[in-house]
Amino acid sequence: MNKALVLPKGCLWHNLFYKRFPQFLSIILHPLLMPTIGIYLILNSGTHISLLLPEAKKLILIVTASGTFGLPIAFIPFFYYRKITTSIDISEKHERIIPLLITASLYYLSFFLLHQMGVPMLIQAFLFASAIAVMLTLLVTIKWKISAHLMGMGGIIGLIITLSVLYHVNMFFYLMLFSLLAGFIGFARLSLNKHTPTQVYLGFISGLVVMVVTLILFHISPVIF
Repeated sequence: MNKALVLPKGCLWHNLFYKRFPQFLSIILHPLLMPTIGIYLILNSGTHISLLLPEAKKLILIVTASGTFGLPIAFIPFFYYRKITTSIDISEKHERIIPLLITASLYYLSFFLLHQMGVPMLIQAFLFASAIAVMLTLLVTIKWKISAHLMGMGGIIGLIITLSVLYHVNMFFYLMLFSLLAGFIGFARLSLNKHTPTQVYLGFISGLVVMVVTLILFHISPVIF
């Protein structure tokens, strides 16, 4: 019975389930999208920040999406053209150094711009934590490899947990949703042989810890930002 349930390699369903579907998940749950998703969650979390004017929310989202997604993505063709990377998804460890360095700089620039705009400190702390996560990925990548996808997902779940505990808002639906998505993206990265299980688990734990610790420090002493 069990053998009948195994999808033989080379068949259409095996290709869809273990290659096409994981590739699709890796794109729609790309780590560069996580800061924008996180800001959206904060702006609609039910905290005092939800009371911001729609125009202010839109501006914050535009700045975040431009600095943490639009600009990093715009650099990828340049990396490929200059042979800094040999593939668009930048999957090789040694090819990640320069892209991660530039991405970390753009994340910090986004944090700095929002800081200058005087946005709520929680938003600043979230982007600051995101920049730290990218820098941590860069440092690890020098010697090893870690899943940026799972680090981003861990950061989102860390944000949801912190909002729920510190600001007493009900985010159970989002916690369940992103926990499920984290499982899916973990399966996707393993199916594509992009990471080992250890790299997946440590990526998730690192992202979660960095986010939770940073937001708690902000909550205790906002002046550090």
